Amino acid sequence: MGARGWRIWDNGKMRACDLRYTSCLFGNNSPGTAAREPFGGSFVKLFRRLATYITSQHPQWAPPDFRDLLDSAPDAMVIVNGEGKIVVVNSQTEILFGYGRQELLGKPVEILIPSRFNRQHASHRAGFFAEPRVRPMGAGLELFGKRKNGTEFPVEISLSPLRTAQGTFVTSAIRDITERKKIDEQINKLNSELGEAVRRSEKLAATGRLAATIAHEIKNALDTLLNLVYLIEQGPALEPEMRQMLVEAREEVSRIAVITRNTLALQRDTPFPVSLTLVEIVDGVCRMFESPIAQKRITLARQYETSGQMIGFPGELRQVLTNLIANAVDALGEGGHLTVSVSDEGNMFRIGVADDGPGIATENLEKIFEPFFTTKGEKGTGVGLWVTRGIVEEMGGRIEVASSTRPGRSGTAFSVTLPRAQGQAIKAGRAEIQRKASAG
Repeated sequence: MGARGWRIWDNGKMRACDLRYTSCLFGNNSPGTAAREPFGGSFVKLFRRLATYITSQHPQWAPPDFRDLLDSAPDAMVIVNGEGKIVVVNSQTEILFGYGRQELLGKPVEILIPSRFNRQHASHRAGFFAEPRVRPMGAGLELFGKRKNGTEFPVEISLSPLRTAQGTFVTSAIRDITERKKIDEQINKLNSELGEAVRRSEKLAATGRLAATIAHEIKNALDTLLNLVYLIEQGPALEPEMRQMLVEAREEVSRIAVITRNTLALQRDTPFPVSLTLVEIVDGVCRMFESPIAQKRITLARQYETSGQMIGFPGELRQVLTNLIANAVDALGEGGHLTVSVSDEGNMFRIGVADDGPGIATENLEKIFEPFFTTKGEKGTGVGLWVTRGIVEEMGGRIEVASSTRPGRSGTAFSVTLPRAQGQAIKAGRAEIQRKASAG
């Protein structure tokens, strides 16, 4: 690529010549790699020679070819004299700062700097003129430029001295790094989230190892308890009522065994979904809480719009309901109200568990499904709702929560939506869980 232009010799004389532009103008990079030239590098050196001629021979004038070359610089270029006055700027300076060229010439360079830095900058400028050398400005500091409209933006500045017959000048190459700052902030945020994810993963891994041991020990104890129930059932003089209570005790112990395996050993007791009636499962879980409900004089309301005939996993449904109702009972004070509902929504069923307790603070709502987060202090483990959400999502459903802490209108409502045929949604649910894990 060539053009007709001017050449400056070392003695300062100009001569018309043919110019040919190649990547060699930008330092030692190979052709096609000029973009990798360090900020404020060879272009500043070329600019220094041009500026030396301009300021020493013709302070108010530059040949058009030189002006075009200065204006082609990708960064704002500003030359300042020993008094701190601006003597040369390029078009990128006008674009970046919003001033016209004539508005800047002869003005103190501090016009381009936030006023809070003016005194400090004047001291640094004096220090640079006392010991001029090529260097970045404010190494290790955050630098800002100020536009004509008063807005500020982060900048990176490279300084270079110009020694002329009229004295020493300073060439400044100024780059707006707003976008780079945004990228850096995003990277720092992602690194922080990644670190948190790693710490959580390590914590879960340690918990998993502990859980496997606990599951084994609990299973042994439950097996012993089931054997004792069996021996009692063999007694010939048992009253019918007592025998029925033993049957219920056996069912509850078996259910605890299933919960233990599902929660701690992370496996499902039944690999295939079965036909079930949702209302029967809800009633069964409510019976488990008859004692604490009676002790607190809680009013329990059941609102069933459908029996909920569906295909699903009864053990896991019981675990979901147990966690939600247990949390509601814990949250309610004396004389509170608890409502459990089942409704039909097309090809889905909705289970609702609502209480008029103190509610959950807004800042905690987004955290309640995270592992090991609890609002119960030392009484809570922080895994109940986490496990509940995992079960619901694996069954192809979703769980939502709404809460208010407003005095007189406080309370919390959980809503679980499940497909009628959970077996058909298991693959989709697992795929969604894997997608979220990959995205996280």
